[in-house]
Amino acid sequence: METAVNWEELGIEANRDRRRESRIPLAIAIEVTGFDAQGKFFSDATKTVDVSERGCSFRLKQRVERGGIVAVKVAVKNRKQESEQRPFLYQVARATADGDAWIMGAAKLQPESVWCVAFPKSREATEAPQ
Repeated sequence: METAVNWEELGIEANRDRRRESRIPLAIAIEVTGFDAQGKFFSDATKTVDVSERGCSFRLKQRVERGGIVAVKVAVKNRKQESEQRPFLYQVARATADGDAWIMGAAKLQPESVWCVAFPKSREATEAPQ
């Protein structure tokens, strides 16, 4: 006996954003370094597509394997500030082809925040039972 599939409900569920927090569309100049899918070291100046408290996405010329580790450093123009900036480690969660580049989604591996942004409360905090 087959169960009827409600395709409309499945479509809604598939398109629902399952992230625990909102991402803010923000283009921040960054430098990303790491090893690409072929194991070759790269350093790429790029910009974020969006950021959140726990992750970000950015565009790269190289594809990095899911699970790969990259270092993300905010690019600054002032030499004094540059010496104060340090890279933060992120783990690649997804890589989506985008023309001749890749959109990488990554989750931070350190508790500190690289972004100078005040983020809204996460969905977990707003949906917690009272």
